[in-house]
Amino acid sequence: MTMTKRKPGRPSLSVQQKDEIRECIINIARELFVNEGYENTSMRRIAAQAGFAPTKIYYYFENKKEILKHFWADISIDMWQQCKPSNKILSSEPIEVIQHLMQANVNYWLENPKNYQLLIETQDFKAPLDNNFDIYNSPGTKEYVETMIDAITRCMASGTFKEGNVLYVSQLITIATYGVFGCFYNMPSVAWDDKQHLITDSIENTLRGLSSWDASR
Repeated sequence: MTMTKRKPGRPSLSVQQKDEIRECIINIARELFVNEGYENTSMRRIAAQAGFAPTKIYYYFENKKEILKHFWADISIDMWQQCKPSNKILSSEPIEVIQHLMQANVNYWLENPKNYQLLIETQDFKAPLDNNFDIYNSPGTKEYVETMIDAITRCMASGTFKEGNVLYVSQLITIATYGVFGCFYNMPSVAWDDKQHLITDSIENTLRGLSSWDASR
């Protein structure tokens, strides 16, 4: 009986070891993207920071955009988990659902500024649309948008909102929501008054304006 000799070499990595290396790459890339900028971070830089040869990183990620897309999906799901209305809120008036979604969204980005950088600010505007973050097809964010659209539609059906263009109203709400957080995020040197009061009043005034909208403008 002939015995086949096993070729010398490094033993294969276990699934757990591969997962640990992948997680290491993700954590290092997250810090580099945030602190040094996505465009200024190369795969070679990530590999060097992780302490292994540049070629090794490509076993786990095809390129740095693939790493970034991992963040987009992960953050999108995390955002929804914190913004998802309870059954009690969902069973209340639709305008209360909208108010909850807006408030929770602003609070999430205030508590997670690094996620805001990775999800909202880190975009390749020269790339095709399908190669960037797609708000309507991303897990988590898709559920957020669908819940918001449903609440807006119900507000229109009940006469709470006079404007009948769902897309237009949803975009007005988006501008109001991200405008509030954007002010705090991009102007940290401003001596803001009580942030929670400013957030609540901005949201309430936006919804009050939609409720008294002159559809004949």
